[in-house]
Amino acid sequence: MGLLLETAAAFVGTIAFGILFVVPSSQFLVCGLVGGIGWVVYAVTLANSSAAVASFMATVVIVLLARILAVVRKVPTNVIMIPGIFPIVPGIGLYDMIYNLMIGDTASGVSQGLAVLKAIGAIVFGIIAVFSLPNRWFRKRPKIVARR
Repeated sequence: MGLLLETAAAFVGTIAFGILFVVPSSQFLVCGLVGGIGWVVYAVTLANSSAAVASFMATVVIVLLARILAVVRKVPTNVIMIPGIFPIVPGIGLYDMIYNLMIGDTASGVSQGLAVLKAIGAIVFGIIAVFSLPNRWFRKRPKIVARR
């Protein structure tokens, strides 16, 4: 039940970020689905590995889906990708880092900061990895008409 509730929250949160970033309303459902799927990948991967690896895997899935759906929906990839990434951004880790540094717990703050930097680096690396794939892999294929 926990993963289902988290996925629903990621779906709604992704749509909320879509509204904030003025995504066309016709793309809200697609953005929400991409964010929800990305969260599921993140949560399942996190159960067996680090947050950085989970962030990388989820980012790869999110950006792949965004590139494919951008062609199908005829919108720029960023319209789907940017809101879809938000559920996996380590915002609470950044908050905890700053909080720990402010109360004087330098060791915890630095440790949390390194974890946040690893997760952010993994997200960036995932985006770069998928965008390095050739555009022709994501274009619509022309329909082949049989000749008589």
